Amino acid sequence: MKTAPVDQPNNPPAAAAGQPLNLFVKGLNWVGDAIMATPALARLRRAYPQARITLMVRPWVAAVYEHNPDVDQLWVHDDATSLSAFWKAVRMIRGGRFTIGLALPNSFRAAALLYLGQIRYRYGFRRHRRGWLLNRGVEPDAELLEGHQVFYYLRLIEELSGKSADPVKLVLNPGQIEREEIRRLLAQRGLDRGRPLIGLAPGSINSNAKRWPADRFAAVGERLAEKTGAEILLLGSMKEKDVMDRVAARSKVPMHAVGEELNLAQLIALIERLSGMICNDSGAMHLGAALRVPTVAIFGPTTHTNTYPYSPSAVVVRKADVECAPCELRECPIDHRCMTGVTPEEVFEAFKKVVKESRKTQAKPK
Repeated sequence: MKTAPVDQPNNPPAAAAGQPLNLFVKGLNWVGDAIMATPALARLRRAYPQARITLMVRPWVAAVYEHNPDVDQLWVHDDATSLSAFWKAVRMIRGGRFTIGLALPNSFRAAALLYLGQIRYRYGFRRHRRGWLLNRGVEPDAELLEGHQVFYYLRLIEELSGKSADPVKLVLNPGQIEREEIRRLLAQRGLDRGRPLIGLAPGSINSNAKRWPADRFAAVGERLAEKTGAEILLLGSMKEKDVMDRVAARSKVPMHAVGEELNLAQLIALIERLSGMICNDSGAMHLGAALRVPTVAIFGPTTHTNTYPYSPSAVVVRKADVECAPCELRECPIDHRCMTGVTPEEVFEAFKKVVKESRKTQAKPK
């Protein structure tokens, strides 16, 4: 079987005369991670403005990139469903004749795609015993591993193109079709009467431990409706319907469950219209951050320094004195004190503050 050479090239070549440099990026598999990687793609585009950038992602994150100006070609393919799906991805990559490849995920599989896809220059982090597949591998140091994931992904681009003083911003653009669909949905629900729209995202697909209790979400939603006159929207997928139902059942004010009937592209368009959002550590949190929506994120069992919402219009609320947090567990084996210790009053006050600060930021001349 023919594979790419494993030597250590000094520098990636320039594009051939009259031909753009052909770059391949293996994208990330979770919505939040996909969003946190958008500054890396933007940096790659600025470093190689004439390059052709192809991004391969799995179907459930594709909407994050459908209107991304830094991607020329979006391949939506799940290479993990079967061995045949993996080899289909390899054939796609070989057919693309890419000069440079970047594996953003830390998985062995992602690096293997670059190697078997016969990409000449293969970038990725040397982790999980996959370093031999990457001839431009990067060793992540402790500072990089402890910092925010935005800069983790940016580090790979720096290895390719050098450091940059350009500002670091998340990139997310709703589609015009989805904007119109959301406009119609809100009109059908009677939610287009000029009142503020505030979103509550009480779920988290991959961890029950990350969920602030439903009665707390209900309490803060009631207070927001009373103090601001806002309509309260419940956001989440069908996998989070159970917790949205519990929040609605415990609330004394109407709460509109709209998220469960939307796909990701529509949810992005809906969040864009919000006056603010309160959520757990979840994909919805990163959507709000990328869209510059005033956001309060409640953290407990997860390490907030790695994945906090990367936005000047967002704030984290957490109990800093809980000795067992962060534990990174998906189910709490004791009393969930890292989350139950956060009160509705704390979250409400944090929301008022972040909305006020966001208005100041938006009012500053650009």
